[in-house]
Amino acid sequence: MKTTETMFETFVGIDVSKLTLDVTILKPQVQKLCHRVFDNSDEGYLKLKNWLSIHHGVIFARTLFCLEHTGLYTRSIDRFLRERKAYVWMESSLHIKKSLGLTRGKNDKIDSQRIAEYAYRFSDKASIRNHCTPVIQILRDLLTTRDRLNKSLKSIAVSINELKRVDLKQAINLETFQLAAIRGLKTSIKEVEEAMFETVENDKQLKIHCDLAISIPGVGKILAIKLMVYTQVFTRFESVRQLACYCGVAPFEHRSGTSINGKTGVSKFANMDLKSTLHLASLSAIQYNPDMKAYYQRKVNEGKSKMSVINAVRNKLLSRIIAVINRQTPYVILSQA
Repeated sequence: MKTTETMFETFVGIDVSKLTLDVTILKPQVQKLCHRVFDNSDEGYLKLKNWLSIHHGVIFARTLFCLEHTGLYTRSIDRFLRERKAYVWMESSLHIKKSLGLTRGKNDKIDSQRIAEYAYRFSDKASIRNHCTPVIQILRDLLTTRDRLNKSLKSIAVSINELKRVDLKQAINLETFQLAAIRGLKTSIKEVEEAMFETVENDKQLKIHCDLAISIPGVGKILAIKLMVYTQVFTRFESVRQLACYCGVAPFEHRSGTSINGKTGVSKFANMDLKSTLHLASLSAIQYNPDMKAYYQRKVNEGKSKMSVINAVRNKLLSRIIAVINRQTPYVILSQA
């Protein structure tokens, strides 16, 4: 949702932690900051509502609430505010930090003040999206569980492989002890993925979007699901370029005058989970998509670096995914048409 500077008369910055909410009210016409701490609980939310409306006359419909992304801890307060038709802007902590310039000192109170000031200064750029639907929240939780299981499995494998380099016999013994855990983790990962696929199958809209995305050779269900979750079912970004930036695959120049002439490259500020999955999809596309395979071989033969060509394939996949979603028609391989 697009916002304008005249939409809001009050700006509220909330620094969210596991147990507490540090809340700062900023009213530009008063030029005064008001701060208070509340419990991060249902009782605390009601006290917050009363403090805002009764003691400070805050009208929710004319107020912009700004919170940093802190994962699980923001879920309840975000839902509480949106149920009351509040405008909630969820912004990354890095974005807020970089936008405020040189700052000194840090605590929860100061952070909430800086969030409120950020909301006031950049309210015209506020990105206010609808709350996650229950099905998207379920998929998000399943993806998080899958990621944790995969990290545990990888941790076991890495430790065993490292030990094999110095003590093969002992490594084999320890691997035997952990076989049950390894099998259990693999079974759990498979069950989580099946739950994800079933969730998508049972939702008409998600199934349509997923089927469209996986019609593109190289794009699997995991990538399709991650894209739907991270983009709020393809509504979060206005262009392919914005999505590519979010995935960390959009190329940027690094030049200035005559003294700085660096290579064009991608930014490290990205969703690394989505970037990793997109990278695997691009490798698959190079193998199994004749069009992508021919493109990759042609560019490499022209002298392009393999990684730059793979990154171009990532961008092509994103463009094709967005294209089939917008057209609502499956991808067609021309050579087979």
